Amino acid sequence: MESYLLQGLARFRPVLWQLGGWAIWLGILPFFLLCWYAHPSADDFLQATDVSKHGHLGYFKYMYLNWTGRYTAMVGWSFLNPVSYGQTKAGYGLVCALLMLLLLVALVLLLRVLLRGAGFTPRQLWQAGAGAFLLLVYYLPNTAEYFYWLTASYNYLLPAILLLLALAILATHTAQPQPARRWPLLATAALLLLAVGCNEPLALPVLLTVWAGAAVESWRQRRLVGLAVVLAVSAGCAVSFLAPGNAGRMAVEHSASPGILKAILGVIEFTVYCLVVWLGNGLLVVVTLLLVPVFARLAKLPALPLNHLVRHPLLLTLLVPAFLAAGLFPSLWATGALAPPRALDLLYICFIGSWMLAAYAWIAYFGQRPHATTAPLRLPAFVRWTLLAWLPITFLNDYNHRLLPGYRLSTNNSFTAYRDLLSGAAARYDAELTARYRFLQTTPLAQPTVAPLTDPPLTLLFSDITTNPTDWSNLAYADFFKKKSIVTRPDSIGK
Repeated sequence: MESYLLQGLARFRPVLWQLGGWAIWLGILPFFLLCWYAHPSADDFLQATDVSKHGHLGYFKYMYLNWTGRYTAMVGWSFLNPVSYGQTKAGYGLVCALLMLLLLVALVLLLRVLLRGAGFTPRQLWQAGAGAFLLLVYYLPNTAEYFYWLTASYNYLLPAILLLLALAILATHTAQPQPARRWPLLATAALLLLAVGCNEPLALPVLLTVWAGAAVESWRQRRLVGLAVVLAVSAGCAVSFLAPGNAGRMAVEHSASPGILKAILGVIEFTVYCLVVWLGNGLLVVVTLLLVPVFARLAKLPALPLNHLVRHPLLLTLLVPAFLAAGLFPSLWATGALAPPRALDLLYICFIGSWMLAAYAWIAYFGQRPHATTAPLRLPAFVRWTLLAWLPITFLNDYNHRLLPGYRLSTNNSFTAYRDLLSGAAARYDAELTARYRFLQTTPLAQPTVAPLTDPPLTLLFSDITTNPTDWSNLAYADFFKKKSIVTRPDSIGK
């Protein structure tokens, strides 16, 4: 009976693979559609007001001296914030969609470089890039803060895009046989990594990884390797970390370090928690198992650029928890608080990338050993089809594991995005905020009260104003709409 079933499945394999490809694109589609309903919140209004006060270039000086050293994010906040140009709907959603598209394009470009020579068609590479995109966002800790709140997008999503592009260029540099053509590639990668140094949760682990990688390769080759990249990342981190605004921000927020020992213990605890949750939902493990035969075939192509990056499987394995721990350290050391969900989004993407690279490295290592079998490495057919059947079932659940309020480390985002779209929650959210803007722009009241959001979509909303007129977000809202104060009605409490 089992053999007949497997034979039947094998007969329909081309159709099933085609359906699987469409399922991937349908899985990422709602994230792009939701951009139409995205609206600014919190810091988006504050930054628009500050830009109008200080000017686009003056804003850099003001932020660097008074609030933060994240210089790459400042470019987006100053020049690419649609709210600064009066766009609170169409322009805002368009930028959100463009950043998501850039993430998809960066993934495709990285795969194209790493898999050059493997015989993949452009269509297959786009399909693989869409699959990688879905894998990254399916259990992303918080889509609202990462994709639909531009303050965080420029702060956390943009560095991820730049890092992917830098990796693609570094892989091209590594596989380039002509020395004269390697230096421009290395310089470009260094510039991209310099831009990545705008964000502590990414800058610190990238800095440590670059130092460690350069040291290992320098020892192996008995000469200095990657010095330009090391200097670029170190300079970027120095400019960002030593900004006077960092100390000013901690003073305003009354932040205090708990000490190095408590910070390290907290990092260990939360790193273990993240690893358990991110691997425990099963998705990443199952996808890795399904990719084992593909990895094994690719590992047998010696000229493949990807194979130049996986010569040290043990170090790549240690990188998985080490990168995560280094990214969690700055927040716990500086303030004693856990990294916000938007920072976890960035670290989650890096975790998936480092996990996949380590898995591939071990498969390549064992496949290239002298006594390795020449038979193709394949999962038993029943196991393979069972795992494939399990994947769509994950779409039908929507469960939460919470460490603290606001941390949704295991929510099926694709399901939630479709629910927000099809239930009308996203459309109601859009209509309510559009009506609110129209009211605030036309009312002569200096201290207006607005209706609370009745059913804000989980996928889209980061934060709304409150009933407290002295809340910083209320003050930013009021400044932007040129009012003395703006509050929501008390019935917003608990909603």
